[in-house]
Amino acid sequence: MNTDTRKMILVTVLCGLGYMMYSVDRMTVSSAIGLIAAEFGLGKGESGILLSSFFFGFILFLFIAGIIADKLSGKPVLILGLMMFSLATLFTGVAGSLSSLIFYRVMTGIGEGIFWPAASLEVANVTSDKQRTTVMSLYWMGYPIGGFLGTWMGAVLGPVFGWRVVFYVAGAMGMLVALLYAVLVKNDRKPADLVARQAAEKVPLRTLFRHAPVMMMACYYFVLLAGWWIVLLWAPSYLMQVKNLTIGTAGTIASLLGLTGALGGFLLGRYCDKGDFLRRRNILMTITIASGFLMAAMVVNLSVPLVIVLVMLLGFLGYPITPIVLSITAELVPPSLRGSAIGFVMNMGMAAGGISPIVAGYFAQTYTLQPVWLVAAAVILCSSFVLLGVRKLPVSATKNAADAVPHGRLVKH
Repeated sequence: MNTDTRKMILVTVLCGLGYMMYSVDRMTVSSAIGLIAAEFGLGKGESGILLSSFFFGFILFLFIAGIIADKLSGKPVLILGLMMFSLATLFTGVAGSLSSLIFYRVMTGIGEGIFWPAASLEVANVTSDKQRTTVMSLYWMGYPIGGFLGTWMGAVLGPVFGWRVVFYVAGAMGMLVALLYAVLVKNDRKPADLVARQAAEKVPLRTLFRHAPVMMMACYYFVLLAGWWIVLLWAPSYLMQVKNLTIGTAGTIASLLGLTGALGGFLLGRYCDKGDFLRRRNILMTITIASGFLMAAMVVNLSVPLVIVLVMLLGFLGYPITPIVLSITAELVPPSLRGSAIGFVMNMGMAAGGISPIVAGYFAQTYTLQPVWLVAAAVILCSSFVLLGVRKLPVSATKNAADAVPHGRLVKH
């Protein structure tokens, strides 16, 4: 095994573990929201605000962190973000009021916003186009696995040991991963000729906003996640209220999204890498449409075993969407803009997360979760049509060429 392969494996595993802790924190809140609401006397509207509060810090730093990672290096930015959100997760466990809970959730969001684009850039930079979707899916498997672990911890361990203990454990585990990355991953010293060549190939940041495929990708991710965040954050509550399940059963079923999602991410990633850009885009469109229909089907009065099957299928097809989005985004731009492009697309998607769970919470309080669920499914279906506008077009490779492009048009070869 050569040095490059060893580094790729190490970076992928540690970034995956960091992503797992990122997901543990997020989904623990979702599954334990009933316990938190009972202790603090929160209604559905206030619970929706709490569920979305981390987004307010998260969306402020995604794009900024991507730009900084491009300018410096992904490693220090990654470690800073991971340590920050792990500490904030730990302090969530000592919160004594709704205002302090919201404060720590916002701080958690800031740390996660710094971590995510830097970690994605680190993985993108140790892979080639022909292996990137598969490796991105392996790295991203930390998210659904963390989603399973976090949902299970909040729903099963929370009622036994208390929801605060779960946050203490999650925070400590995240800090351990940050320390391991700092010690084990070494930044390679680049030869002078490579540094000079990369400097010559740098593209001005403003070119990103003139590149129509990146803008369409960001639009797609925004619309998609406007629906998906309702699934991720309200699934346990939906299963309890609409399907009349206990908190433990609902949390366990919801956690299956993550387990089947990890398998789906790997298998679909491998399939994507066997083809070209068009195949990756078409697969993304197909699984987006299928996810919308599966989500809508959950409104039907079904037995618990059938609900479990639907949840597993929804996880298998829906969860792989993000690693494919990351891979396609990295492919749309030159290496010097990867972190910025990933950060921007993720920023647009996460902006939806700051809105839709709150809206869903207030509508659920006034009506029920069933119509909210159907609207979310329709939004997911609509997002697939945006992908028709995503094409792989050339971007200027030098500053001079970029400056010569009039009115934001792309250089064509």
